[in-house]
Order: sequence, then C-alpha cells, then structure tokens
Amino acid sequence: MGVTYRGTLVDPEDTIRRFLGGDAGAFDELVRQWETKVYNLAWRFLGNREDAADVAQETFLSIFQSLRKLREPKSFRTWLYRIALNHCRARYRARSHDLSLDALETPEGDDDERPVAAPQTRDAEDRVVTADLVRKALYGLSEDHRTAIILKEYVGLTLEEVAAVMQCPLSTAKSRLYHGLRGVQRNLRRLL
Repeated sequence: MGVTYRGTLVDPEDTIRRFLGGDAGAFDELVRQWETKVYNLAWRFLGNREDAADVAQETFLSIFQSLRKLREPKSFRTWLYRIALNHCRARYRARSHDLSLDALETPEGDDDERPVAAPQTRDAEDRVVTADLVRKALYGLSEDHRTAIILKEYVGLTLEEVAAVMQCPLSTAKSRLYHGLRGVQRNLRRLL
C-alpha cells in the first residue's frame, strides 16, 4: 500500500528496493514519508512530544538496522508500526511511574502536522475540552485496549493490520477494540 507524500502516492516497496540496492538517499525518503505517522502514533500512545520524538528516532534507527531482514516489503507498514509500538511500550513502561493524566500534553496539531488555531469560538473551545477528556479516558485503559484504539481510530489501520501490528488473532484485535471503546465510554462518564 502506498502512502501519500506531499500530494504524490509513494510506494514504500520501491523505496525499500532502492535502499537495499545501495541507494543511500532511499532511506531518507522512507523517513520523510513515515516520520510524521510514527511520531503521531508515539505521541498518541505516550502523550508527550519529547518522548514521541525520541521514539520516532529510535524506530527509524531500528528500521535502518533491520530493513535488510524484512522478508515481505509489502508488509512494511505493519512492520514499521510494530517496531514503533514496541519502542512506545518500552518507553511507557520505563516512565510509567512518572506519568499522570494531568501531565498529558495538549496537541498542537493533527496527524498532518497542521497547526490548530487558538480557539476563537465557544465551539472550538468545546472541541479542545472534549478532545482532552477523550485523551484522558483513553489513557485510563489497559495498554492493549488503548493500543487497539490508537492503531484503528487515530493511525487508521484496518482491523487486519491492527491484528498484525499487535501480533494477535483478528478476533482478539476486534475484542480489544470493542472493549477499549466501551472502556472509553465508561471513563468519560466518570470524568464528566
């Protein structure tokens, strides 16, 4: 599956083949094509921009070191997200004693890094408050439930891809998503 990069559909398989063939600039292209998506996954998982940037860097270092071992270039997307998720989990576990819901940062942009203007209207202020409540409700979930929701709803993976990234059967991914969404509803009721 290709990714749109600056308005152009880019095939990661072609870029990977070029890298494996010795094109040093091809890896830079992969980073440019995927860094925002990896950063956003990490930010949504960790709730901290600095940690997200560190995880993105660690992810691409791992990708660079392991890309020659990728058996199926077609599976690059799920492989990339699995590596990023592993780094997120390691960072989360290392910092879990420092994290609190109140310490979560408020986003400055969406998945395409477009800045969000300061709220000018009551509706805009309500959307910011709602987004903050949803994030807090999301962080009140188990790691598996939160991960399933982030991968499906924020990253935009299919359920099959969620299962592949989480390395679980499709039925388990569906169950985690379902129970996670129910948990967000419960947590929202508590927060309200």
